[in-house]
Amino acid sequence: MKHYVKGIASMQLTGSYKFNHEQQAVWDVLMNPDAIAKALPGVDELIPVEGEPDTWRADAKLGIATVRGKYSGIVKLSEQNPPNQYRLTVSGSGQNSIIDGTTLISLSYDADNQQTILNWEADVQISGKLASIGQRLIGAAANMMSKQFFQGLEKQLPKS
Repeated sequence: MKHYVKGIASMQLTGSYKFNHEQQAVWDVLMNPDAIAKALPGVDELIPVEGEPDTWRADAKLGIATVRGKYSGIVKLSEQNPPNQYRLTVSGSGQNSIIDGTTLISLSYDADNQQTILNWEADVQISGKLASIGQRLIGAAANMMSKQFFQGLEKQLPKS
């Protein structure tokens, strides 16, 4: 967590996940909005935003500690370098809170272990009620949801 000032929490989060699949297969599932929607905790579908390529509207039901409810937002993919890297931007609000963040997702293939390694770096700003629940809870919840997301994506990859 970078800092907490005047009801705004600013965090930097990082993580990685190993897929037992080829890099192109992982990239393809990451570019599939239906697969992303199935994997995102609390999201039922991503609805394309007309006139905005690689941009979707999402509604989610999420809960962190005592802050539970519905959130609405926009998900956008940019800076794509297939099949190696892209940036995911999320902007949303709900439950008297605002969430804005960008995540850089990078893929590399480990030929020795036949795994694709996904590394991610996120900068997230949270304000309102959600920011008041504390750095440790938000960070722990973000890491748990990231793991659920990547596990959900892996379930959609072809069986090896």
